[in-house]
Amino acid sequence: MLNPSNNQQHFIINKTGQMFLVDEMKNFSLVLDINVNRPVAQSPLKLTAITLHPNFSLRDQPGYGTFYTAHLEALDKQSKTKRIQENNDALMLKFDAVITEWQFNSINYQKVNVKTKREVIRIAVPSNNMTIEQMSFNPYTKSWNEGFGLLYVALNGEVDRQEPLYSGVILRINPTKFGLRSFTVPNSNPYLKDIDIRDEIYLLGAQKIKQFVWPSKSSNNLLLSHQYLNKSLLSWVNMKSDWRKSPPKNVVYQADVPIEDTLLYRGRYLPHLRNKLLILTKVNQAWLVESLHIKPSVSSVTSIENKPDPEWQFGPQQLANESNVSFSQDFNGEVLVLDKTVGKIFQLPQASVTMKKAIKASVAPAEKPTSGVYVLFLVLIALGFFIYFIKRNKTSAKAIVRTQFAQLELSESQHQIGLYHRHKNSPDIIIDIVDIATCEVMLNEVSVCVINQNAGHGFDNDKDQDLRSIFIKEKVDKMVDGKIRQISLSFTDVRNKTYDICLYMRKGSARVTKKTYSVVIEDAIDWCWLIASKINPNETAKRKEKPVIYSKQSLEATKPVGETTSLHEQAEMNRNAAGVTLKSNQGPNITSAVTPPKATVAEASNEAIVSTKQQSSIDTELVNALEKLVDLKQQGFLTQEEFTKAKENLLSSLFDK
Repeated sequence: MLNPSNNQQHFIINKTGQMFLVDEMKNFSLVLDINVNRPVAQSPLKLTAITLHPNFSLRDQPGYGTFYTAHLEALDKQSKTKRIQENNDALMLKFDAVITEWQFNSINYQKVNVKTKREVIRIAVPSNNMTIEQMSFNPYTKSWNEGFGLLYVALNGEVDRQEPLYSGVILRINPTKFGLRSFTVPNSNPYLKDIDIRDEIYLLGAQKIKQFVWPSKSSNNLLLSHQYLNKSLLSWVNMKSDWRKSPPKNVVYQADVPIEDTLLYRGRYLPHLRNKLLILTKVNQAWLVESLHIKPSVSSVTSIENKPDPEWQFGPQQLANESNVSFSQDFNGEVLVLDKTVGKIFQLPQASVTMKKAIKASVAPAEKPTSGVYVLFLVLIALGFFIYFIKRNKTSAKAIVRTQFAQLELSESQHQIGLYHRHKNSPDIIIDIVDIATCEVMLNEVSVCVINQNAGHGFDNDKDQDLRSIFIKEKVDKMVDGKIRQISLSFTDVRNKTYDICLYMRKGSARVTKKTYSVVIEDAIDWCWLIASKINPNETAKRKEKPVIYSKQSLEATKPVGETTSLHEQAEMNRNAAGVTLKSNQGPNITSAVTPPKATVAEASNEAIVSTKQQSSIDTELVNALEKLVDLKQQGFLTQEEFTKAKENLLSSLFDK
């Protein structure tokens, strides 16, 4: 099983109760032995399945570093963990199938903290062949989806068993502790109102279960690999399926030999296998990998029409006939083959195997199109490209905001940053600040500030002021129709993976993002100071404190103009600042004063502030004044001439400093 916190590592378990972490250098390290601290008199545990919590790699989220194991042990009547079983006195229940929750040590994530051990559920079973074959969370559900965090558990059954729990079942529970209960049952489980069937059961009567998978994001149905009446089937699992008395009605494929393992291919190396199901079988004493296109299910009363295509066949020198072989996958979804008997892992596209070539049907050469058809074909292509680029130009701004992260948040420990997509309440990715190799501030997709661990790439007050000046000069440029103004942060981590966060996006007169330009400037600069202090403290200076307001009068003077005056009064103040007066009762004629007054709106507001020596505070006031002018102009309180004159006076005061 892939370690989602490190794409070069895998977790591997053996039946003796040990869990290992193996890396790309083939280094094995023991992270858990569930037999430790068990009395010698007790029989050893048989470890059968493992799964990771969906939030396993997300710091500061419930489930971080949490995983679950399933093992078989002798019946322990002294255990206080909730046990489910069939109430039949004739049954000889000799074993417990146990699901246990564990957490990795918060300091060293390569070692399990054994003190976090918590038994979730015990299932009393009559035979040591009834084991938990698989535990999985739906890989497509997110934290905001219904059903997130529900654990699906496959418990093996037998052909002649009619007791629901021992007929081959899939259980569905929420393994999170709730009060005194070690787990809870979802309200959507299908047999809550059936007193003869346990509430935890999701499917029953499947007999000997091998594996189940979710074939797509859009479907909640499971694709089950199982042996039913000694036949190897791939069957669709629908809600409230009971196969004890009637066979599965939706069979996808029936194999001639037992199916050892299956895997839905999501990689890129083999595009012809994309979204196909890979099937591992043993034919004529050799291991064979076939691919199956999952077509609509076939009724059990008709002939099986779906047929797989052979892809790879392994000789004895590659995979011994008696080996215990299964599928896995790497971080990119490429297929890995595990030989558990000898401890060997290799990737299918890189393996030296004999590939069976499919017979290609002969195709007659196509006739060449006439010149008229050829010209029409080119015209249609050109028209298609034209429509595509027009549509892309109209939606490019919103598309950028949707594809990039829209928000970032500092954790309470101040060591991690959570990245959010638009309209999301929980982080999609959490990264450690110390893992950030480079932080760039991007203005209109051009880097205007770079912070990394190299000399000269920290952050100080001079760079703070330079960055503010760049933003203010960009603000001066007129936003004509179609022009895009964008402020982004770009993080590159130590694994050379890039994360782009769009803080501000404006196209023409329409602002796509929520925050204003001046607020985003302050946010971007705050992040620069923080990240620089973490990854390059030696090159980062002490930040100057912001101006402090000492009196109530000065506090009142710094309130936004809109909180103390009406819009008409604000417009009159800006006309006075621009040196413009209106002739009363003489229509719309405007005359300009000979000498414009020197005081500006920004200077008037700064008179009430103590300690305004820092240039950054002045620049912020100027940006706010410019935005106020734009608002007054858009609401009709200033004419174009009045607006232009007022803006010129504000900018002249800026460049005179």
